[in-house]
Amino acid sequence: MKGAPSKLAIPQVFLRWLASSRLDFLNGMLEGRPLRYFSAHLPVMATWNGSGEFPVNLTVKGIGLVPRDDLVGEYIDLFESLSAEARAGNWGETLSKRVDALRALYGNVENFNPFLLGGLEIFEGTAFRNLLANPRASLLYVGMARQEGGGIRYISFQVNGHVEVLKKDSLYYRYLLAARRLFEFDKFHIYQPEYPYGYLLHVQEVKDKTPWSRAPGHPSRGL
Repeated sequence: MKGAPSKLAIPQVFLRWLASSRLDFLNGMLEGRPLRYFSAHLPVMATWNGSGEFPVNLTVKGIGLVPRDDLVGEYIDLFESLSAEARAGNWGETLSKRVDALRALYGNVENFNPFLLGGLEIFEGTAFRNLLANPRASLLYVGMARQEGGGIRYISFQVNGHVEVLKKDSLYYRYLLAARRLFEFDKFHIYQPEYPYGYLLHVQEVKDKTPWSRAPGHPSRGL
């Protein structure tokens, strides 16, 4: 839905989790830690076809943060340059340089547009067809967050919004493609030769789904 108004910013607590989870994943790559499921980049997406006994389609999509408008061009140039350098030489030897570029972006949540999330389309399946007919989607993120002073806590939230389908001439599509291709030959990715479209989700609503204790003295919250 091109030009859909953004009504709500993603709360800082969730922005910080999305960014810090990416940084932890990148650091793990450099340190040689076993790769794990990257939940902060792979929410469950719900779309609707409006008919049938089960009108809701669920899928997992790679959807994450998008830089502020004034930074998009800068990071496109940087990511495309690093990808070209890596392709021209030894891909593995450029890992630290590629990771550093992404860490510079994710190291400050103020670098991101809190009203947008973005991702790429690969398969043009049911979710894509649904979005062409009804450009609304809900995302469910679930994971764990590190707490100050040690320890972890669960985190979960739902993002509802209008989805704009991006063609290849979009600056945002170019950014999303450049970010993906920065690591396309690394082992945590399934290589894909083509990405026909991109997505921008314009955030309309965010619901906190984080579980809590029902023990006496804990506040009641609704999931």
